[in-house]
Amino acid sequence: MNPLLPWGQIKQLVLSGGSFLFFGEAMARLSAYLMGQFSLQGKPITLVDAAQSFDPYLVARVGRLSGTPPRILLERIRLSRAFTCHQLVTLLCETLPEKNRLGPLFVLGPGLLFYDEQVPLKERQALFRQVLRSLMALRERGQGYYLFQGPISRQVKNQHFGRELSRSVQWVIRVNLGVEGLEGKLLKAGFEGEKIQGGRG
Repeated sequence: MNPLLPWGQIKQLVLSGGSFLFFGEAMARLSAYLMGQFSLQGKPITLVDAAQSFDPYLVARVGRLSGTPPRILLERIRLSRAFTCHQLVTLLCETLPEKNRLGPLFVLGPGLLFYDEQVPLKERQALFRQVLRSLMALRERGQGYYLFQGPISRQVKNQHFGRELSRSVQWVIRVNLGVEGLEGKLLKAGFEGEKIQGGRG
């Protein structure tokens, strides 16, 4: 049985670094909160929004709850938006590798744009493989990357991009809104089967 992770354990796991794929509910809320937590530590954050779902007010709320001026947190987030799979590939494979990225990388909707059927499937597959290779390279240079994928319609064809994403990260967590807030079900724990420190907490 896959362990159910309470919010506190998800937070501890994420802040320890690595590569993560979150999918399911409340991706905007979860990503904003985690960006806020990294920003509170003084880390610069690179954010690529391919889902047009970034909500700065959620990050600001983290600041207010912690007693930190929201402006300080938001100024540590460098936002780029992608509206097509080609733009996303340019950002992740050309623009970001040329920069000296030190902090964590957040990508909202990493697979979403590759379901655009106006682009031939073979072309989308080739572009997607470029993204996966670039993400792995960026991880070696930075402090981890965090992918947030919301639900994909069941009517969408060729739903294999999510499976490819899951193979490129150490941790895969499905997120649901539970009775006591966000909770995650651990689906993959590390490339070599690493265990969570402290058990199920």
